[in-house]
Amino acid sequence: MSKVFVSVGDISGDYYGGEIISLLRQGSKEVEVLALGGERSEKAGARLLYSTLSLSTVGLWEALLTLREWREVWSLSQEVIKKECPDVVLLIDNPGFNLRLASLCQEHKIPVVYFVPPQVWAWGRKRASFLSQHADWILTIFPWEVNYFQGGKAKVKWVGHPAPYLIPQVSYSSKENKNIVLLPGSRKREIVNYLTVVKKFIPLLLNEEVMEFTAIAASREAQELLAKEMAGFPVTIKERKELLSILPGSALAISSSGTVTLEVALTGIPQVIVYRVALLTFLLARPLVKKTFVGLPNIVMGKEISSELIGKDFSASRLLKEVEKILNDPRAREEAIGNSLKIREKLNQGNPFAEVARVVEEYL
Repeated sequence: MSKVFVSVGDISGDYYGGEIISLLRQGSKEVEVLALGGERSEKAGARLLYSTLSLSTVGLWEALLTLREWREVWSLSQEVIKKECPDVVLLIDNPGFNLRLASLCQEHKIPVVYFVPPQVWAWGRKRASFLSQHADWILTIFPWEVNYFQGGKAKVKWVGHPAPYLIPQVSYSSKENKNIVLLPGSRKREIVNYLTVVKKFIPLLLNEEVMEFTAIAASREAQELLAKEMAGFPVTIKERKELLSILPGSALAISSSGTVTLEVALTGIPQVIVYRVALLTFLLARPLVKKTFVGLPNIVMGKEISSELIGKDFSASRLLKEVEKILNDPRAREEAIGNSLKIREKLNQGNPFAEVARVVEEYL
């Protein structure tokens, strides 16, 4: 029986991994999949070796809090590579761990397919050079990434971003939109940081506007945290799977920076992109970032189509100003819809999961 080892580190990666694992198992029942991941990977048929989603962090300071557990995962991975001898290893995002795993696989002469490589276009080329020498395939989600990874032993191909494939064109209600979607992210620390500001913002806005709020929980743990933190606030909490049904009837979203900002943009909803990390992380990262923008929709379009409030700029007063600007602009929705079509055209390449599965199957 062929064996595939899959490593993911966050909720988006687990969703992508689940889709790919399903395709691999549909193609052949003789494939055993071992995974570092979460519920999606397990439901797709993988044998879950360790649930890594709760370990996901952003920032140097935040990563220290999960260092001990990641060491356990590393020891487990070494054991799996040595004893199970997988035919191929599929790495999805999570570069802090997966780049090291790619090096280990090369030592054991195990092929590596890397999907959603590190964003070297934002953080410099050092990781690009390393990965291009240690992976056999690098499958990118943004078209401009291909050039960064060329020159090594790895074959490189743009397979398209999953978001345009997963998110259909939506139709909009003519009713007046009074709902604001709160998207606090998936990691505990980023959720707490987000809500610290939003809990001050909501009363300020309600003094000016009659609005409703819907918060999206990315996981069961996030749902429990949101219920606790938002007690006493006029906020309805919904599951992540309900996002695409909620967005079309909403006025705007307040989105924690990440993949979800692209999903919001593709539905044609105006948004404010926000993020706050530990001060030390912000100060260390700021000189390293090569891009003018943080939000993915702005990066894809090469201009600010959604306001960004990052670090100390993410405050209740600044957020109120940006939200009211959208609510008072009759053209905001029309412009967001137009931008959604342009983003879809730039990133759509069909079904990226099918292409990843095809490359993995070459080694089985």
